[in-house]
Amino acid sequence: MKQFSLFFFLLFVLCPSAFAQDADSTKITTPGKSYPFILQDSPARLFTMRQFNEDYLSGFRLLSKELDKDLNPILSYSIQSALFFLGFRSMSHEEGHRSILSAKSIGSVSQPFYFSKRDGYVAGVTDQTLINLRATDFPDFIRLYTAGSESDYMLGNREETLMAFGDETFRNLAVEYLLRKAFLIQYYLIGFIHYDVDGPEESNELKRDVVGNDIYGAARHLFRPTMPFHRYTLWNDLSAEEKNYVYKLGYRSLLNLINLNMIGIPYISISPDLKVNAGMGHVICPFGDLIDETFWISYKKIKVQTYVREYQNRVNWFMAGGISLKDYPIGKRIEATVAAHGWEQPRNLSFNESAGKTGGAIDITGKYFFNIPGLKSIKRISVDLGFISKSKGFLPEEVYLSKHTGFRVGTTFNIQ
Repeated sequence: MKQFSLFFFLLFVLCPSAFAQDADSTKITTPGKSYPFILQDSPARLFTMRQFNEDYLSGFRLLSKELDKDLNPILSYSIQSALFFLGFRSMSHEEGHRSILSAKSIGSVSQPFYFSKRDGYVAGVTDQTLINLRATDFPDFIRLYTAGSESDYMLGNREETLMAFGDETFRNLAVEYLLRKAFLIQYYLIGFIHYDVDGPEESNELKRDVVGNDIYGAARHLFRPTMPFHRYTLWNDLSAEEKNYVYKLGYRSLLNLINLNMIGIPYISISPDLKVNAGMGHVICPFGDLIDETFWISYKKIKVQTYVREYQNRVNWFMAGGISLKDYPIGKRIEATVAAHGWEQPRNLSFNESAGKTGGAIDITGKYFFNIPGLKSIKRISVDLGFISKSKGFLPEEVYLSKHTGFRVGTTFNIQ
C-alpha cells in the first residue's frame, strides 16, 4: 500500500501547479467563514465518526488558511501534501474503523501514521472478540471493514458541500479534497492488480490489524459469513465470485470522480442569486454498496443539499433519499440546519435478503451566536446543540445501526 501512497504523494507535491488557479476564480464575498467543532457527540466515547470528520475538516481549513497567508502556493501545497501523506490521510480512515468498535464498547488503539506498521491500522482487539461480534451482530462486524471508506467518503462529501455553497474555496481545500478522492478510489482499484496489503498474521493477536484489507475482507465475509475465522485476506483467498465482486466495486468507485469540484469548479451560477452543483459517489456499506446522486442548490440565504441513493446487496436494489437545509439564519443570532433521510434497506441489513424494510432519520442542529468584541479575526462564536433520531438502519457517519436518539454539543467560530 505504501507504494501507491508514495505515487500519489509525489504526484501532488511535485506537480502543485495542478492546484494553481487564481484564488479569485472561486472566491465569494462573505462576512467570514464558519468553522464548526463538535465537543461531545453520542455516544460520548472518544470521537464518533461524525465528530472526528467535522473537527478534522475545520482544523485542516484553518491550517490551510494560515499557510496561504505567508507562503507562496507551491510551498503551501507541498506542506499540506506532506502532512496529508504522513498522517492526515489515514486519520479519518482509521478513526472510522475505531469509532464502530467504540460504539460497540470494544476498546482498540488507532495507529494512523504512515511510518507505523501497515501504513495505518487499528489494533488491540482479540480474535475471540471479533468472532463473537460476527456471530451475534453480523452487520456491525461487516461495518468494521467498510467504516474506513465510509468515513473518507463522507469527509469528501462535507468538502463538496462547503465548496458548492461558497462556504470554502476550492483553493483552500484542493490538496485535502483531491488527495482524499485519490486514496479513497485506491482502496478499490488495488483489486485490479491483485495487490496484497496483508502478510502473515502477527503472533500476538493484539498487534494484528482489526480487519486487514478492507475490500477483500468485506467481500470474503459477505459471501461466506460462517467460514473459519482469520483476519487477513489475500487475493488468492477469494473465490471467483468474490473476485468479480471486488472488480465491480472497483469500477463503481470511479463514480466518485463525477463532480465539478474535481476540476476546480465549485458550482454553476444560473443567476447572481442562484448557484447549483451536482455529483455522484460510491462506497461500500454493511450489506453491500451504495451509489449517490447529490445536488446542491443555493438561492440567496437558502442552501439545500439533496440526494437520491441506490443500495445494492447480493440480490436486490433498494432506494433511499434525503434533503437538508443548511445554516439557515433565524434572526441575527440563530442558525439552524435540518436534515431528513428516508430509506428502504434489506431486512436485517442482510447481504442475501431480497425483501426490504423502510426507515428514516431526522437530524437538527441549532446555533446561537455571541459577538466577540475586541478581536479582529474572530467575529462570532456560537453554542451548538444537535439532535438526531433514527430508526434501525444504516446512515453514513452515524455509528449506530440500531434505533437511536442522540444529542451533541459543539461550537462554531466565525472568522474573517
